[in-house]
Amino acid sequence: KEVHNLLSFELLEKRGTYITYYHSTISKKNIILAYFIMIILGNLAQGSMHQSFLRSIVDTDFQYYHDAILIDNGKVFLSQFNEIQQDLKMHSKTHPPFTVWIHYFFLKLTNNSPIGLAYGLSALGLISVFPLLKILKLFNFSDAKRNLFVILFAAIPSINIYSIVSIDAIYLTFSLYFLYGLLYSIKTQKISFISIFYMFLGFTFSNMISFGGTFLVCVSVIASIYQWRKKKEIATLTNSIIVGLLFGIMMILFYTLLNYNHIEGFFTASRLENPRGFRGFDEPRIYFFTRIENISEIILFLSLGFFAFLLQPSKLYLKKTDVNYYLPLIALFSLVLMFVAGAYCTGETARACIFIYPYLLLFLFNVRDYNILKTITYLAIFQTFGMQMLGDYLW
Repeated sequence: KEVHNLLSFELLEKRGTYITYYHSTISKKNIILAYFIMIILGNLAQGSMHQSFLRSIVDTDFQYYHDAILIDNGKVFLSQFNEIQQDLKMHSKTHPPFTVWIHYFFLKLTNNSPIGLAYGLSALGLISVFPLLKILKLFNFSDAKRNLFVILFAAIPSINIYSIVSIDAIYLTFSLYFLYGLLYSIKTQKISFISIFYMFLGFTFSNMISFGGTFLVCVSVIASIYQWRKKKEIATLTNSIIVGLLFGIMMILFYTLLNYNHIEGFFTASRLENPRGFRGFDEPRIYFFTRIENISEIILFLSLGFFAFLLQPSKLYLKKTDVNYYLPLIALFSLVLMFVAGAYCTGETARACIFIYPYLLLFLFNVRDYNILKTITYLAIFQTFGMQMLGDYLW
């Protein structure tokens, strides 16, 4: 295993630096392939196929998988979820039922194969590159700069580590589609089908697999009000209201057709997560130190080189009117509100808050010195692959 780790790390380091060095000559098709390769090889540095793809599914007794294998009928499970929610496993009880249902779907599709489930979940996480490419296209980057941002995104420790066999990576994929729809609305200032479709797609599926989808509600509301009050533009507000109405209709259909109450599920999950109420009052010391842990973990898994550069705002060449300046700030403010409210008491924010990293990437979009972007990418590659080889990640 140690030899395998060392060989994987050497291959990863060489492959990552090679792709970065020759990024300007890589086609769009091949940069997508490079994204897949970097993440898959990064996870294989954990030591084996079992460590990379199966450990987080079968080596415990409290995962979504362990509830999914007990389901006889997927529709019945959804209709009974509100009644049985508190009796489910540790993770299942604090997420919407569709999280377990996705596991059930892939198990049925692959004849109850854990490795088939692992591949299905990983595929939904890896396709996050497609909405990322859509976002990069909105900013009219050259092919070379587009490729470099794709490589950097794949090299961010959180993205690389948690894009395999992780429900949070699936959340990342759909939250990126939501971000694309929101950015499209802001940049075009139009009430458009494209914006509404992608915002609704991302918002709906994100909320179906995680109650953390409330983050998107906060971002959408604040961004819409900002566009309306500061930019005198109501298209984003209108698009957001339409998406909210469509999601409301979806919730009514869930309740009518499947007997599933999403609002009730949310409050049950909150009660189960904090059975004695607001942690800041119940356990103030733990509340305080987990807030620090949450922020510190996000910084570490962003990569220290990336974070260090963000501490030099003069080199970002951002203006207050740039959407890639104020939208990340809105996202960070929304996340802070979630932390203040007591969310993520366990400190697993590099995984659970993986959705914040695309917003942080926006800060780099105006960087003029190309060598700085390459340096940040190289540093992220070295840190990520070192963490993959030395670390031990179970979720």
